Amino acid sequence: MLPLTGRSLKFQVVAVVAAGLLVPVLVMLYDIIFASHSDDVLLGNMEERLGGMASYLAGAIEARAGANPDPAVLGEAFDEIAGRMARSYPGVRLGLYLVDEDRILIQGFLHEYRQLSPEEARRREARVYREAAQGIEAVKATGKPVARVGETWDDRFLEQLVPVYVNDQLVAVAWAEERMHPIFAQSTRMRLMIRYVTLFAFGAGAFGMLTIILNLTRRVGQIQRGLARLEQDLSQTLPEMPGEMGQISRAINHLARSLVEKEQLLEEYRRSQCLVALGRLVTNIAHELKNPVSIIKATAQLMASNIKDVPALDEYVKMIEEQANRHNNLIKELIEFGRPNDVRFEEVKPGELVAEVLESTAPLLRQHNITLDLDIEPSLPVIKGDRERLKQVFINLILNAVQVMPDGGRLSVCGFATGEAVCISFRDTGPGIAEEDLKQIFEPFYTTKPGGGGLGLALSDQIVKIHGGEIRAESGPGGGATFTVCLPRSLEQEVREG
Repeated sequence: MLPLTGRSLKFQVVAVVAAGLLVPVLVMLYDIIFASHSDDVLLGNMEERLGGMASYLAGAIEARAGANPDPAVLGEAFDEIAGRMARSYPGVRLGLYLVDEDRILIQGFLHEYRQLSPEEARRREARVYREAAQGIEAVKATGKPVARVGETWDDRFLEQLVPVYVNDQLVAVAWAEERMHPIFAQSTRMRLMIRYVTLFAFGAGAFGMLTIILNLTRRVGQIQRGLARLEQDLSQTLPEMPGEMGQISRAINHLARSLVEKEQLLEEYRRSQCLVALGRLVTNIAHELKNPVSIIKATAQLMASNIKDVPALDEYVKMIEEQANRHNNLIKELIEFGRPNDVRFEEVKPGELVAEVLESTAPLLRQHNITLDLDIEPSLPVIKGDRERLKQVFINLILNAVQVMPDGGRLSVCGFATGEAVCISFRDTGPGIAEEDLKQIFEPFYTTKPGGGGLGLALSDQIVKIHGGEIRAESGPGGGATFTVCLPRSLEQEVREG
């Protein structure tokens, strides 16, 4: 047998199934070649013996009749000759069909039988006539001897029919018939059944083989196409499959998820390293800028007190002071961004914390005609965190909402518990956030607002992550943005100074 190792899956399946189908094929070939041949030999021997008896009977009747085709003479000759033959060959039935009278004469029985009554004899004669009618008609039509296998509902017999001629005229048909052995009939039926069963098994096996091959190739093709998609996008998982192929697809999906998680961890690590380096750089720069800006602001304030009588210069001094304040705020953000890990954890009630933040920002909301909707679940679980840092996060999100609704709008603040986290969401009715901006909105220095520093949301993201939580930004197609801060109910971790 050819080695299957290294062959394709299709070849291996075909080879195995073909080997299984080889058995019924060999059985059918044996039946066709050998078993049928042996039956033909036995049948040929019976046919030769019965043919000799029928020919002898026909010849003897022709000799006895001479030139007289009288049916009575033919009947007497048959009764005498066939009677002797029937006694000499028990189990052989002899018959004579008289053409002119369209009736038959019978001698002998195929079975061991009792003496028949006249009525039973008539019924037997009619039955035998029906059984032999096909052979008689064949002899009458061809004028030649005919051999045939006859059968009834429960028996099979072989008969040899020979024409009887007087003066070159067909006057009768003589025949000899013998019951075939029951084993022969059973063997024939068994062979026929074996052929049907073998053909059915072969067809079912071939159909099963094709089904298996098609299923395997289809599933292998699905895995191949899935792997091709995974090369482009690891989030494209393979479909669920039954059996061993399903185990393979699940293993591949697990591997893809592991790779995605690994890439995310690496990306997070790279981002944190960049942020640490950037934070140090920004802190140094901010400290260097703080003193000159403070001097500029102090100088502007001093100038303002000395030039009150010069309106034009007073306007310029106010502009200088305004820009100095703006830069001071930016420097403060830079310093905070550079040292976000400077936190002090304590037990904090989220509802009270949100109330304090809203109380401090209420004048700003009224100034910009912003309506506040507050929906905080009662008895929210206590969290552990830095109260001032978390206030800074919530204030940043409220200020962000005010900036996108300068002419008024609605701010919805909701607080709820989910799973092991406590979430506070801020939803505005501003223009919303573009899909391409959502992916980068928490990156440092990324901003979509004119004059923005791009550090507020980045700093908020850092603070929330230090608390073991997450902040999400969502925007619907109808406008409006939602920022949701989720913090764990309890947090016990060591905070290292960064």
